[in-house]
Amino acid sequence: MTSTLAASKGSGITSAWPLMQRPPSDDTADDTVATSSRSVPAIMNYVSPETTDISTRRDLAGSDDAILGAIWNPTRVRVANARLLDGDMGQRMNLDANGFELWSKSNTNSSEDAATFRRMEFCNQDQVVEEYYPTCERLVSDAIASQQSSSSSSPPIAHVCAFDHNVRSSDRDSVGKIKSKSAIDDKDQEVIASPQVQNPAGLVHADYTKTSAPRRLDNLSNPPKLNDVLRPKLAAQNKESLLDPTMVQEALEGKRRYAFINVWRNIDAENSVKNPPLACVDAATASVDDLRTFKIHYVDRVGENYFVCPPSSSSKRQHAWYYYPDMVMEEALLLKQWDSMGGIACGAQSDVVVAKNTDKEGRAGGGGGLSTFTIHSAFIDGSCSAESPPRKSIEVRCVVIWEKES
Repeated sequence: MTSTLAASKGSGITSAWPLMQRPPSDDTADDTVATSSRSVPAIMNYVSPETTDISTRRDLAGSDDAILGAIWNPTRVRVANARLLDGDMGQRMNLDANGFELWSKSNTNSSEDAATFRRMEFCNQDQVVEEYYPTCERLVSDAIASQQSSSSSSPPIAHVCAFDHNVRSSDRDSVGKIKSKSAIDDKDQEVIASPQVQNPAGLVHADYTKTSAPRRLDNLSNPPKLNDVLRPKLAAQNKESLLDPTMVQEALEGKRRYAFINVWRNIDAENSVKNPPLACVDAATASVDDLRTFKIHYVDRVGENYFVCPPSSSSKRQHAWYYYPDMVMEEALLLKQWDSMGGIACGAQSDVVVAKNTDKEGRAGGGGGLSTFTIHSAFIDGSCSAESPPRKSIEVRCVVIWEKES
């Protein structure tokens, strides 16, 4: 059940990015509470249903200007502890059905990867690209393979490639500055703004839309843009693009399935994530009616995200929020950002998953019940002390392309 706080006033005028709010807590603030509690209260920064066109401008360092057109609608919700689902009749969250899942050293075979990110300087962009990106690619491959092993209907993966990332912290000074050779454009020696540590994104959103997902895939088959993190590496390899244009064209024509998946990790080796953690919406509880397009104007392209409205109180379908409290560095949260075979991607109103032990619900669209994406947001966990260590995290974006259907 959700309850809406006072919505921000206005009719699409310029607004600041919303601040995360600490909810009225129904538990004593104690860092041990979140791990054991079945759910915690939260205030999520949705937009009002009256919101229509939303946009901002993003510089080469990844920082955004003010937002035009958003009418904020902070809403009280409950966020369930997804860790407790592992013991509840096999209801563990997974990429296919729910759009997100947790991976840890218990379900990965690579101790070498664990050693890699333990010694990683995550503010060294070149080291992240060279050493950490491959671990993310292996993790995404393993996660998809583990789900495909139970189904023979899907062709194998043809290609997984990490192509971008963000470092975030609720105390950016404690992380330091990003170091990167790509601050200099080797072609014409133009000085490019260095990437910045970003704040946690405390607003309800999804990273791609039905327009921007195929557009981003197509971009990866073309020469890199000014702010593409792989630009120096591709130049050193004498490669014109990250992805093979023929493979991408086949994916855009529907001959291959493709997806974007983020790998989200705590980069604080000493502390688990307390505030603000990341929460995800079960993809089966989202609907096209909830989505509002947010346009991001870069120097040389236009991207799109979805901002999200809370479902009306009369709707049978309410967003089911989940999070994994106290995430440590050895764990990674995989978030599906777009799947071309998902129900919404294939034109359905929602991603519908068949309920266990029932035949009351059919599967959505052409997606066979697959999730298209997970809506997500950082939030203030009121069950944790305000003195908790600041969150430090990295998210790496990976593109996945499958083999052609036989």
